[in-house]
Amino acid sequence: NYPEIEIVSFSVGQADEDNVWAVLSENASNIMSYNIRLVKANERDKSIFQIADEIRGQLSLFPELYRYKVTSGGDETSMTGESTLDVEIYGYDLAVTDRIAAELKDKLTDIEGLRNVNISRKDYRMEYQIRFDREKLSLNGLTMSTAATAVRNRINGLTMTQFREDGDEYDIRVRYDERYRQSLEDIQNILIYTPTGAAVRVRDLGTVEEGASLPQIDRKDRERIVTVQASIYNRALNEVVVDMQKAIDSTDIPSGVGIQIGGAFEDQQESFGELGMLLIIVVLLVYIVMASQFESLTYPFIIMLTVPFAFVGSFLLMTLWGTSLGVMAFVGLIMLVGMVVKNGIVMIDYINLNRERGMSIITAVVHGGRSRLRPVLMTTLTAILGMVPLAIGTGQGSEMWQPLGVSVIGGMTFSTIITLVFVPVLYSIFGGNGVKRKRKNHRKQIHKAQQAADNTL
Repeated sequence: NYPEIEIVSFSVGQADEDNVWAVLSENASNIMSYNIRLVKANERDKSIFQIADEIRGQLSLFPELYRYKVTSGGDETSMTGESTLDVEIYGYDLAVTDRIAAELKDKLTDIEGLRNVNISRKDYRMEYQIRFDREKLSLNGLTMSTAATAVRNRINGLTMTQFREDGDEYDIRVRYDERYRQSLEDIQNILIYTPTGAAVRVRDLGTVEEGASLPQIDRKDRERIVTVQASIYNRALNEVVVDMQKAIDSTDIPSGVGIQIGGAFEDQQESFGELGMLLIIVVLLVYIVMASQFESLTYPFIIMLTVPFAFVGSFLLMTLWGTSLGVMAFVGLIMLVGMVVKNGIVMIDYINLNRERGMSIITAVVHGGRSRLRPVLMTTLTAILGMVPLAIGTGQGSEMWQPLGVSVIGGMTFSTIITLVFVPVLYSIFGGNGVKRKRKNHRKQIHKAQQAADNTL
């Protein structure tokens, strides 16, 4: 049914405890795991998300499936893997947090842009629980640790030696035969040997009961946590977060339970915080460099006023393009700070040159704008055309770089228009004083030089 599939691998059943697969992944006698590898994106008509949706639709037709999850290996909003939003529920009472998680799962399922809504906490599983009597253990010269280790070795086995053949080694594991470690009575009849060599059955050292427990209890910052996870699909992250917060606010949360949104949203907030600080540093460094070159604080300020307009252009084009503000788009905003100011530098530097040649402010501004129009447009067009392939997003893995291209193109286009209009106007209002001071200082230096020459004569 899917010609786009290249390789399929799967695993069924439960691995032993010392198996690497048992440690790295969820496995049990009732769990199947499939790994599907598709052909390259340019060799198929359907995206990985479309194929995943079709597989979900087919899996829903099997009533034997208790629960299933289909995740993709690439995402439109993150660099690697499928981006997920997590609702983290903190609380010590497992029953209360389970109830809240189930309620939030039902609410998140109805939110547009979310799929694969699942609860991180595994189902309770039935098990035989042994409660040793410490007094009976002490009477037989045993400790809790030695008794538990003995039972574990009888059931899971213990590697005693290796069998060697043709240079290969095979572990020899010793444990009870499977038919003697199945029922409650089998566990009660397990023999444990005391330091004196006497054999004592488990039922003589404590009680064995059948009960249910969690396979594991997750913790974060030393607190018990259960997470409701959901994958983002075909919708902006911030819009989904708003709907998720509404679902959380409408949930009855008792005291002692805390809820926060994590996952991709938490990562984004951390990244934005770091990138925001980087943006401030870049703006300050650019301003300092321009101030040292122009020997003025006014000219760099006029040029830096075009940067906010560049950000406005980026946001406008991202909105029209349907691109959300992500990490790569933010990187594009940082790049714009250095790319946008060069047009203002070129224009103001030439206007200052005209003023030093004796032109009036209006004449210098008009002549400078006319003369620098072509260089400004050429450099801007070169930068925009260089970003077009990224913005179009053709080729494998282009989804990651597309927001950067869109951000830069929008910012460069809008800021160039502002530079050609806004910078000359501001210069004509505030920029003339710097040249006047230079002229005045220059006349003073000439006058002092003439006086010095006259005194010498």
